[in-house]
This record gives sequence, C-alpha cells and structure tokens, in this order.
Amino acid sequence: MRVLFAVSPWPGHYFPMVPLGWALQAAGHEVRVLCNESDVDPVARAGLTPVPRLASLDLLRGARLINLLTALRGGWPYPEPPLHPDTAEPVDFATFDFAAWHEKLRPEMLANATRSTDAAVAFAREWRPQIVVHDMESLEGPLVAKMTGAPDVLQLWGPFGTADDYGEAPDGHAPVDTSAAFERYGLGEMGFHHIDHVLDPCPPQLRPPYEAAAVPSRYIPYNGPGSVPGDILPCGAKPRVCVVWGRSATRTFGPVVNKMSQVVQAANAAGAEVLLLSSPADAAAAGPLPDGVIVRSDVPLSLVLPECAAVAHYGGGGVSMTSLVAGVPQLALPCGYDQPVMAGRFSAAGAGLDIPNHAAEVDGLKAAFGRLLEESSFTESARELAAAAASLPAPSDVVGKLEALARD
Repeated sequence: MRVLFAVSPWPGHYFPMVPLGWALQAAGHEVRVLCNESDVDPVARAGLTPVPRLASLDLLRGARLINLLTALRGGWPYPEPPLHPDTAEPVDFATFDFAAWHEKLRPEMLANATRSTDAAVAFAREWRPQIVVHDMESLEGPLVAKMTGAPDVLQLWGPFGTADDYGEAPDGHAPVDTSAAFERYGLGEMGFHHIDHVLDPCPPQLRPPYEAAAVPSRYIPYNGPGSVPGDILPCGAKPRVCVVWGRSATRTFGPVVNKMSQVVQAANAAGAEVLLLSSPADAAAAGPLPDGVIVRSDVPLSLVLPECAAVAHYGGGGVSMTSLVAGVPQLALPCGYDQPVMAGRFSAAGAGLDIPNHAAEVDGLKAAFGRLLEESSFTESARELAAAAASLPAPSDVVGKLEALARD
C-alpha cells in the first residue's frame, strides 16, 4: 500500500504521525512525506522519506498575522505590541500601515499556495497514493485526497478538533484567502467538512469535537531524536518539576511570553527540584535562575517525564499529549490559538491547572504548584487519563484499519 503523509511546515503538527509511519513501514507499506524543503531534515531524522515539493504557507508568519489581527480587535493582552510578521520586531502601530501591508501580502500568499497545491497534485498523480494522512494545518492533504480519490485521514495532534475555533478576525481584516488555489480544481473554498476519517489520540475524557468518522489511535510520544544525559536521571529527595519551553512561543508572541523565570522561581519556592528544557536563547533571556536548576536543550521530553511529579508548559499539543501518556499532572500557561482550548480540557478532566500566560505571576504559579504537588487528586486523574490513553489501539493496530479503508 502506498501511503502519503502531507504535512504543514511545523514539526509539532506532524510529529504525532511519525510512529504511525514506522508502523506502516514495518508492515511492508511505502510511506512518503510530502513537505516543504525546511522539513526535510526533521522528517528524515525521524526515519521517514521526505518529498520536498511543497511551498506551504509560512505558519510562523501566519501566527504573527493572527496576533496582529487580535491586537487590531483590541484583544491583545500584553503590554508590548505583537511582533511584525516579517521582521519579528515589535510593531509600531503609529507608523505601521496594516491595510497596505496586508494587501501586498495577499498575492504573494496566493501564489505560494497555488505553487504548493499544483506540486502536491502533480506528485500524487505520479505516485498514486492509496490513502492520504495529513495534519490539521495541511492545505495540500485534503486536496490531494479529493483529486486522487484516496481516503482522507486527518491526524489530530491533541485535544483540539475541527469544530473548535482559533478565534475570529475583526471585520474587514480576514486572514489571507487562498481559496482561489483550490477553485481551479473545482473544489471552491476548502473546509474540514469533507474529511473522511480522524485519527484521534484522545481518551474519551478529552475527546474534541469533529464530524468525521473517528479512528481511535494511541498517542506514542515522538519529540525528536536524543539521549538522556546520565547526570539528570537520579532524583533527589525533592519532587521534580519539569519546566518545558518550546522554541515556538517566543518566536511567535515575542519575549513577553517567556515566563520561565517566574515558573522556575515558583516551582523552587514550592519545594520542587526543577528540570528546565528550553532553547539556550530562551533560557538566557529568562535571566539568573535559582541554584540547582538543571537546564537542557536537547533531551526528548518523553524520556524524562516519568521521573517528574508535575510538568509546566505553555500548552502545546506535543507537550500536553506527552505529559498525558506519562500520567503527570500539568500546569499550562497557554498563550493563544489552540492552546487555551487544550489546556482547558486537561483542567476540566482534573489532570492539571491552567493560567493564561499574560496573567502568570510567581505567587499564583507557586499556589498552583502547591496544589499539583500536594493534592493527590491531580496525580490520580492524570494516571487515569494515561491508562485510558494506553487502552487505545496502537499504531500497529491502526495499520489494519487503514488497509481496510484503502481497499474500500
């Protein structure tokens, strides 16, 4: 069977698909990953075969654009302005002509979308996949499935579904419309209503809303390659808190969301030993850290979480689901987009707490850590969720379901 993965240019979106790729290859199937040139290295290092034909939308630029729209609507919660989508410098609204910039952006983004969709369709017609698996931000995956007649399978990256909302743009400032790239294929504006099946890694307590047929699929953490340094394996007498700060939050929202210093101080004050996983730049920007904090930048999260009593992060899908599998209570500081929705679902299930990033201060964080470390209900709920997640079909079992879909 020929299986085509079509992925958006953000590793956290497609890393949940990697174990399924391994299972398909182990079962003797061919797997190709249709991607941007920028994703060749992470895809190849994951043991899959990249096909760098796409020119997908720059998601970092698009995320900053959403922040600009939020600020224009009056919903930006930080004292500093959002980052300019192109320069990554704080926007000066006194001199920045958003309307002119946005109008100039439209034809460029449409041209990229057109090149990318044309390349995707051309490859699919050449390779003739029998099934297409894609993430929720992939423009090309659903199109390729429609154009080839292959089953369309969406892989969720966490408890955020197609019926959830990222938030609406203010009137007159809609994000860049790329529907013309699909109209040439007779499909009109693309939406998620046409998706046939959803690979859902969430146990029932976290299941997000969507309309397609559910294919339960156990989440197997893949956080990239790496090893565990021997000096961080043993735990001392104190409970260990893992503080995770991915590389995307600061690049998207700006330095204002870097709350590592406050989180580390709060965990330390709550009597915990702290393991900080962060990029060197973000760790340096956090300023001096308390003595005893262990800082690492290249350790896969899944290898260290089982040693931890709690985890703190900004609410991304990868870290949330990896924490789910480990059965560790979570403290989320969501910045925006899908993060508040996912963090809210874990909190509602009793497996963690969430504080909006802009409202996160040392006293409130210390109180939250105190609850997570002292109230056994959080650990019990986290372990119940982990057991429910572990009961879902493994990727090797999902392969049979995909084979049946392709035959049908």
